[in-house]
Amino acid sequence: MDATTCPECGAPAEVTDRDVLESTDGPMEHVKVVCVRQHWFLMSTASLDRGRRAALGRPAPVTEPARRQR
Repeated sequence: MDATTCPECGAPAEVTDRDVLESTDGPMEHVKVVCVRQHWFLMSTASLDRGRRAALGRPAPVTEPARRQR
């Protein structure tokens, strides 16, 4: 298991898949990232590394549960 943080919300996330995709600059490794809040992204490993560095020391935001309307 390769753990990381969600690029959208900062929650814990997991790299679930890796693949090499062609680009205009040549082959680039990409990863699929899925967070505990069910966000998912297909991104280059270079983008993932930048996100990891930016997230250091940044806690995941706390969200309030949805309120029911009466």
